[in-house]
Amino acid sequence: MRGYFVFELKQFFTSKKNIAVFALLTFAALFYAFKLAPAYDPIEKVDYDEIEARYLTRAEFLDSMFGKSLYGYHESVGHAVSMFGFLNPYDERRLQALDEGDLRKYADETSAWYYYTNVYTYRNELLAYNPRFYMEDRRFAEEEAYYAYFEQFQRYDTYKRVWYDLTIEILEQRTALQTLERLLKGPLPYILLIATLLLTIDIVTKDRRHPSVLKGFPIADWKRLLVKVFVGLIGSVFLWIPIIVGLMIVGFQFGFGNLDLPVPVYGYELIANEQGKFVHMSMGIFLFRCFLLLATWMVVIVSAVLLCSIIFRQEMFNLLVGGLLIFGDRFYASRGVGYFWNVEYFPISYVQVGNIVSKYQNFYFTSEGLHDMLGLKLLLASAAIILVLTLLISLSKRFRLIK
Repeated sequence: MRGYFVFELKQFFTSKKNIAVFALLTFAALFYAFKLAPAYDPIEKVDYDEIEARYLTRAEFLDSMFGKSLYGYHESVGHAVSMFGFLNPYDERRLQALDEGDLRKYADETSAWYYYTNVYTYRNELLAYNPRFYMEDRRFAEEEAYYAYFEQFQRYDTYKRVWYDLTIEILEQRTALQTLERLLKGPLPYILLIATLLLTIDIVTKDRRHPSVLKGFPIADWKRLLVKVFVGLIGSVFLWIPIIVGLMIVGFQFGFGNLDLPVPVYGYELIANEQGKFVHMSMGIFLFRCFLLLATWMVVIVSAVLLCSIIFRQEMFNLLVGGLLIFGDRFYASRGVGYFWNVEYFPISYVQVGNIVSKYQNFYFTSEGLHDMLGLKLLLASAAIILVLTLLISLSKRFRLIK
């Protein structure tokens, strides 16, 4: 069996298809590190000129209204006088902190600024959030901005108490670990799962092209399948090498960050109060829980490919089923769907691992039940069922790997 394992491993890593997958992923990681990461332009950033322009404009307005009676003015004028009079001192102190290079003081003032700006702006027809929130999904732009401002409040509220030195790169989430956080909340889970699917799509069907070679390894089919599972998972682990190389390059440009960096976590069950709707977890815990969920997903994908391979014997079916597992939630994913369906019990709801662990998906689906630990249990159960079913079917002569 050891000889067969070595044989399969060699076949896996010398396959032209698999070499191409690793090469494409390496190119994508390098392109991201050298081109996309430096060009990252967060909606909410440390922009002295923007803060100063807003402060001066509001200060000029407040000076023009000083001592005047608000009688006869539109109600929005009175509201603006009240809001600007309250918020402008925060912007003034933010500017002072930046002038002094005191980023801890800046974090303190900025956390309060985000909280109170959100309180004044949310569902206020007279005010609007940063215009960039309205560029894509205009229908729910205000909800997204509301979420983002409370998230920023929680992040900055934690920054003002941290033990490590703050940098502009940390505040703007440009460090290597924060880049990884953003990617795990974005396309990276899809990229890794698609790559896992492509790596293993022919891991069984290729045997039928060279049956005489495999007859030199007289072991049971179920043992062959177990070997293929381990080989597929080893290959999936190697997918992280280009990602790590890319993150190292980002780290040398913008800093690596550290595992104590805060990651805001949405609390569906909380109410908006002085602490907002967020708590936080450390970057280390966030990454560990994301990796755990991703690794379990890889087991599911590899297991599903094996099952389809022995039943349908066509790589196209493997691709179709794998695609449905990875993108299946697109059939029902929509804002507020948690009101109508118990989406937390669908294993395919847990593909976007970063959004699951940070609970953004709870906010998006309006579902209290989504939790990475529940997703882990569902995926482990799914993988176990698929694997047992695969091994049982492989015992039938009708589904022998080589006939």
